[in-house]
Amino acid sequence: MAAAVVGYTDVKMGGYSSIACHHSFAEALTARNSPIMSQNENRRQHSIGDELRAVERLWQLRLPDTFAKLYRNYANPFVAPCEFISLHRIARGAGRDYGMLPQYLPFGRAVGEGGLYGFYITPETALGDWPVLYWDEDEMYLRPVASNFDAFLRHCVLVGRYETEAQCAGMHTDELQDGRRMELLNRVGLLEQTPDGPLPRNDSELYSQLVSMDAQDATSLCHLGCAQRSRNRDERALDFFHRASEASLWFGDPYYLVADVYCARGNYARAVEGWWSAIQCLLPLCTRTWEWDLGADHPEADIYEVAADGLAQFGDSSDSGHELDPLWQVATRDDPYDPDVRETLGDTLLAQGNFLGAEREFLNALALCCGVPGKQPDRLYDDLIRIYERMGRQREAELARHDRALPRPTG
Repeated sequence: MAAAVVGYTDVKMGGYSSIACHHSFAEALTARNSPIMSQNENRRQHSIGDELRAVERLWQLRLPDTFAKLYRNYANPFVAPCEFISLHRIARGAGRDYGMLPQYLPFGRAVGEGGLYGFYITPETALGDWPVLYWDEDEMYLRPVASNFDAFLRHCVLVGRYETEAQCAGMHTDELQDGRRMELLNRVGLLEQTPDGPLPRNDSELYSQLVSMDAQDATSLCHLGCAQRSRNRDERALDFFHRASEASLWFGDPYYLVADVYCARGNYARAVEGWWSAIQCLLPLCTRTWEWDLGADHPEADIYEVAADGLAQFGDSSDSGHELDPLWQVATRDDPYDPDVRETLGDTLLAQGNFLGAEREFLNALALCCGVPGKQPDRLYDDLIRIYERMGRQREAELARHDRALPRPTG
């Protein structure tokens, strides 16, 4: 886990200054997270309200109450490891890139890492809690962080405390930092809902505490499952992996981790079911095997790639009929990383009236080809926009139009 950088934004210069655990920490963090107080408070609040509404117009959704409270209380929210993007920049599309999933709505940058935090909003999650995902800009995948925004803030507070302790051991800054974090939670109404206990002593305790605060934290559940598996407690590991898959049905990794347990046991029929579930997830929603502690002899590769190889090798062990699905053909006999193959499959599914399957394949093709010379991802955007409009998903259609107009990556 990468260490969090402790810092603040200089109000006059707008620059980022790092604070290396010294006596000015309290003043620095106060400047970074100071409540908006001035003679023009009403005018400021009115301006913030306008900016919040501008973000809602872009996203075509009502923002969570805690999200709005955070920005109403702090001029430049910063809850390590997340440095929040200013509202006016979010409303102008900051963080969005050509080829990004229209369902992903970035709102913050991971300090010290090449990544973003954002909401993942599908038709299934739009009316309930919005899960928060981390976008790894280097590896080009998404993974869940928290099941909702309240849980995300609690996640940041705990992870920030844990990582600061590792950075500043013996520097006597804990009480100052904890006080500021607790003040933030109090101002957004989350203090009473946040457990106040001793800091985790290691990563396993950290994941356990995160799950105790957010029972649907799929990533921490997977880490806990891997820890159980390293102790040869496969049934306990499967329990964690199944809980993770139920918490994030769209995330491919838990299905793969379940399959890997059954494959090691020689139960290939059950393994095939797990691999097949992973293959039906979007490519950007499957990470890499090295994200999980699976042992030195485990292949280091894309989760999606290893799942496809498992289907090709052991597919005959299952009589489920999955091999009749055209996606099975792509995964086991064609090249699932060829954007043309994915687009062709999307066209086939669209002709069959399978809009959800076609959407999946056009999004996969877009993720694969947007930086490849000679490819035409604009055509994929046009296909997606038509699908979203036919399904009445106007928000995603508008975000796809927005992203289509952004500069295309060169490689």
